[in-house]
Amino acid sequence: MANHPSLSDKMTIRLANNEQDFALLRPVSLELHAESRFADIPYSFAKRDKLFRQAIDSPQTHALIIVEYKQQPIGFLFCAIGEYMVGTDVLLTTVYSFYVRQHYRSNAIGGRTAIRLLSAAIKWSQARNSNEIMIHVTSGINIQRTDHFLRKARFNAIGANYALKL
Repeated sequence: MANHPSLSDKMTIRLANNEQDFALLRPVSLELHAESRFADIPYSFAKRDKLFRQAIDSPQTHALIIVEYKQQPIGFLFCAIGEYMVGTDVLLTTVYSFYVRQHYRSNAIGGRTAIRLLSAAIKWSQARNSNEIMIHVTSGINIQRTDHFLRKARFNAIGANYALKL
């Protein structure tokens, strides 16, 4: 019987470590934007790169976590750690982007990607003594599915997001 590489052997997870990673994430970022409720807003790679650059310039406070499958990016998570805006001495992690490519979401690869991204964010946060991770779900993509996934991962709903289109 031939040995076949496992799913894990074909999947890698890592922190972005140079600007070439920004180019690597271009198609994933565009897919996220196009699928989100913000798709009608013009997209700026310059603004995205400025945000992502924080993960390179300030790795103690910002992380850009990338999952690759067969050497292609299929998901990423961008987060930052800091104090509550009017508090002191307690660090909180805020996840700003958490995305798995649509093509992979309905199979084991997508599930494993989401779990690995979340686990990596938790480990990154724990290593920096964060007391809590907050994930803001505002993309409008599979809200119920995202809620189910996060609750299963032991996250608690602490509020909701509301919008009024003007």
